[in-house]
Amino acid sequence: MTRSLCRWGSASALWLSVWFVSSPAFATNGYQLIAVGSYQKGMAGATTAAPYDAMSALTNPAGMALIGSRADFNMEMFNPNRSVDLSSPPIGGAEADSASRLYGVPAIGWTAPAFNRTDVYFGGGMYGTSGLGVDYDVFNAGAFGQADIFTAIQFWKMAPTVAGRVTDRLTLGIALNGDYQSVEIKEVFRNIPALGGAPVSLDLSRAVGTFGIGTTLGAMYKLTDRVNLGLSYSSQQFFQNTEYRLPANAVQNFPQATGTATNASNGRFDLDLDYPQQWALGVAAHPIDRWLVSFDIKWINWAATHDAVDLKGTFGVDTNGDGSPDQTVSSIALPFGWDNQWVFAVGTQYQVTDALALRAGFNHAKAPIDEADVFNNLAFPAVVEDHLTLGATYRFGDHWEMSGAYKHAFKNELTGRGDIPAIFQLGGFPADSNAKIAMDQNSFGLQISYRF
Repeated sequence: MTRSLCRWGSASALWLSVWFVSSPAFATNGYQLIAVGSYQKGMAGATTAAPYDAMSALTNPAGMALIGSRADFNMEMFNPNRSVDLSSPPIGGAEADSASRLYGVPAIGWTAPAFNRTDVYFGGGMYGTSGLGVDYDVFNAGAFGQADIFTAIQFWKMAPTVAGRVTDRLTLGIALNGDYQSVEIKEVFRNIPALGGAPVSLDLSRAVGTFGIGTTLGAMYKLTDRVNLGLSYSSQQFFQNTEYRLPANAVQNFPQATGTATNASNGRFDLDLDYPQQWALGVAAHPIDRWLVSFDIKWINWAATHDAVDLKGTFGVDTNGDGSPDQTVSSIALPFGWDNQWVFAVGTQYQVTDALALRAGFNHAKAPIDEADVFNNLAFPAVVEDHLTLGATYRFGDHWEMSGAYKHAFKNELTGRGDIPAIFQLGGFPADSNAKIAMDQNSFGLQISYRF
């Protein structure tokens, strides 16, 4: 049975990874999932000090030595609702809803004793962890002409992990991260009257996927028989530049730059986008034997990687405001303006019977963008802040178990204030766009696990 399970797991991992690479996911702390897998989702991500399954390789690698030998297979169906509204003055356009609404986010992991020892474990897996995007039909942007907006960021991670119990109280773990990322951005405004019909274009489609590396460190400490502490740190994930081979006019007047191909027959732009470092601290307690309460605080360093993102190429830049390029530069900064993010999560689990466990949780994080960043993030509506989750696990005998989870991210909306780019203000627009971006989400997860 064990050998056939391993074969099934290998085939499933390949199939799930291909599925994920072919479809973007949509995440919620910025564009990072609040949790991976149905157990973590049911706890709203408050699992740094409360490991349970092989998804711990991502959140706290030390937990992999405390969960026993197991394999976990999870699929999340993610349903985000995103909209952009340009109907208010001074734009006076229309409202659009994203056409893409349902996505599959897979995760698979395992752990088992290593080196013929019972205090050292090896494991890992492949996990869909992050993503963001919209797919708006071409729509009326009023004073900004016609809007054509599409984005798709995909991120998944492999995390081979070693963890071991140093003492009866202290457990340490390390995961080596192998990452894959694909970034496509198309934000084009055509036939803008105030600019004499000139477009404003950031068309970075036809992305080439890139690979990255990083590491995650974790520690668990048993403070008392009923209280555990957890600490984890994930380094910045360093990626190759994403290459785009596009026409010379793919980047125009965004911001105030006209992109020209480095080679007239083979234009190329390079986007330098890494994934941020983060740390998490958790406390988990059992007030009574069957009741678990867990609290996490997490910090995500978005500002280091997503505040101003370098786009490399050959650009003519208008520095004096006369509408014509007067300087050539080798890179421009895309001003997304993302701030660092503090995440607070609380989760609870009650073991109703030896077979059935029920969970609930709440996760809050202020959006990494604010009113001044709305226009530069029409294509990246990372605005949801509050998440409510429910979950359950049922064990079938000694080995098999099934878990499910539901998450609702409450609708949040931002209205642009002081966010109109300088290129539009030169055309007579005021500083406030009054544009609105909004998002709410639902997701359903199902996980099948085998405990060896």
